[in-house]
Amino acid sequence: MSPAAACLGVLCGLPAAGKSRLARELRGTHTRGWRTLLVTYDELIPARDWQECEWKQHRKTVLMCLERFLHQTLSDQTQTHTLSDQTQTRMLSDQTHTLSEADGVWMRFEQMRQQQSVSHTHSQPLVVLLDDNFYYQSMRYQIQQLARKYGVGFCQVFLQCPLHVCLQRNQCRSQPVPDDVLLQMCERMEPPNEIRNPWEQQSLTLDSTDGIADGHVQKLKDLLASALENPLSPVQDESQQKEADRRICASSVLHQADQTCRRLVSQALTSAREGQASPDVLKALAKALNELKTVFLQELKKDVLHRVSVFPEEPVDMEKLLMDVSAAFQRHSHEIVSKHVKRD
Repeated sequence: MSPAAACLGVLCGLPAAGKSRLARELRGTHTRGWRTLLVTYDELIPARDWQECEWKQHRKTVLMCLERFLHQTLSDQTQTHTLSDQTQTRMLSDQTHTLSEADGVWMRFEQMRQQQSVSHTHSQPLVVLLDDNFYYQSMRYQIQQLARKYGVGFCQVFLQCPLHVCLQRNQCRSQPVPDDVLLQMCERMEPPNEIRNPWEQQSLTLDSTDGIADGHVQKLKDLLASALENPLSPVQDESQQKEADRRICASSVLHQADQTCRRLVSQALTSAREGQASPDVLKALAKALNELKTVFLQELKKDVLHRVSVFPEEPVDMEKLLMDVSAAFQRHSHEIVSKHVKRD
């Protein structure tokens, strides 16, 4: 396969983990003849008290801007579109025009591109670095699918940094993220997992506890070079893609549900321990609660897979689903706790 004309590189991790610093360091060094465009989500979606639905819509708008940019840049080189270039350009233009009138994301995207002197027409390979938290793997999967649609490279870098370090760095920022938001993001973080998700094979984890070093930049360069040399191939079989999408969705939901149930089990055991439950009771209680968690997650997996299979176009409201999971698990766990504590 020929080298790609472009590559989409996702930078993910907690706020203040070092993503922006890594991107700036890369842009400030010799990049093997590549052009680089740094897309910073914080600049495209200014910090406000967005409602969840508004925030999701703005992220969709950024994705649409990115697709329009890719189409304009690669229209003479890619053959992956099912529609004619003229038709698809008109569709993307109409959609982006409508959205830009509401929130100005496209205008800010264009300003960002122009400030970095990245033109649409150029013979050099283009590396697009996406700087955001991308804490759900489903967020990163959308970028991977866009890369696959246009037959370009894809890779992702996870900046691994302890929560307490991020909290300290965050306070030094001119516009710090609220601590409670950072804590929630840490609980929801889904690092790349190439064993569970084969599409995440082109991934790199960097420990940024002590900051960004020259070695980090070199590893990122090597990853980007590999992604450019190994572009993704468009999916021909839609049934296979839909099945993959269903598994991605179920995997993300189950990971979050597992974290929620683990936390509730820990809270229940702590409460029983503080209530002077005997060691034998605590042991039996832990066993019963973990068995409940296993059964609970198995049933949830069946439910989620069924739901996305029957309603493939309907997005799963993860926030609501996790709230329902938490409430249901708490009800069952309270029954188990009451039964064991009474025996004691």
